[in-house]
Parts: sequence; structure tokens; C-alpha cells
Amino acid sequence: MISIVAEGVFLCLAWCLYWLCRDRRRYLKQRIGRNAFRNVFQVTRNISFMLSRKELMLRGNTGILNGGCVLYSFHYGVWESMPYTLRQLGYRIGVIVNRYGRSSASVFARLFDHLLLRWRTAAGARVFYADNLLEIVKFIKSGGVFGILIDGNTFFQKHEKARKLSEICGVPLVPFAAYRHRHEGILHIGCDLKVMVMARPLDYVWAYKSR
Repeated sequence: MISIVAEGVFLCLAWCLYWLCRDRRRYLKQRIGRNAFRNVFQVTRNISFMLSRKELMLRGNTGILNGGCVLYSFHYGVWESMPYTLRQLGYRIGVIVNRYGRSSASVFARLFDHLLLRWRTAAGARVFYADNLLEIVKFIKSGGVFGILIDGNTFFQKHEKARKLSEICGVPLVPFAAYRHRHEGILHIGCDLKVMVMARPLDYVWAYKSR
């Protein structure tokens, strides 16, 4: 019951933000067209699922994660559920994230950074930023699983950086997708990301220009 109420609250909030954020709405409509609001609806349900912090069912070859790995994906499905799921299996997880307070002086941006940091570390993930390259390399070489989202103005905008990082650290570069199927969450290691997006396009979200 609580999850249903929470999802309803998020949907109302998403509806308000959709109409208030004019530039984001235009960019989303330009990219998706008439399915823009259906995309917002689906992504909001995914966010509600991620915040509930549910463990995902595993598919694919998880053995490739042993000894360190660079896992990459898009802003697709329930991507934030990946660290929590793998942490429950005993993997050391690190993720690289944006620091919104660096590009904006607003109190809201700094508060958002703080809340995201607390939420991600509470799931057992170690959080890195773009200027932590040496720490990232040490983490991966010591057997850590490092997660990165590579999309931006194109699906594979940061793929080359992820590839170079895996080469420097001598570990595999592996795609993953985390998504909801009916009432369950699934973490698929080693999937084809473009095929996943084509099969479930409304699970993909990107509504702003990359920095």
C-alpha cells in the first residue's frame, strides 16, 4: 500500500515538473515525439522502484565481475538498483556520478548532491567524481566493480572513456541493463544495450543537453 501511495506522489510531482520545465519538455518531445509523456510516466514508475531499494534478479554471466570490472549502461530502466543488488552478493561496488552543485550555485543543487550521496552510500556503493581518476583506478585494480553511465547527447558518448579505463586497469568492459519486468526487477549482465532500448524505448530517459 505504501509503495502504491509513493508511486502516486511521484507521478503527480513528475506531471508538475514536466509542465514547469519548459526547455526539458521541448527537448524530450524533440527526441521522442508524441510518446514524451508516456516516457515520463514510465520513468517515474522506475524511479519509485529504485527508491524502494529492491534486489534484482540476475541474468547473464556474473562470473565476469570477479577480479574487477568496468560495468557500463545508459540512463535506462532502474539503473540505480544495480549497485545495491551486486553489493548484496558481496561485490565491492563503485560508481561515478555528476556533482550538480559544481555547475550550479543554487542551494537546491547542493542539497540534491548531498541527498544522492547519502542514498547511494547507504546502498553500499563507493561514490566517485570525475576528478577522482587515481582513486578510481586503484579501486578497480583492487578487484572493485565500477559502474558508469555512458550516454549523453548520443547513446555511446562516453564509451571511449570507459574503454580506456578498462584497458588501463586490465579488466573487462561489460554492458549491463537493469529494468522492471511486470512486478520484478532484472539485472542483465552482458546484454546488448541498443537492443534493450529498442525493445523497451519508454524505459530510456534523457531530457537535457550533456555537459
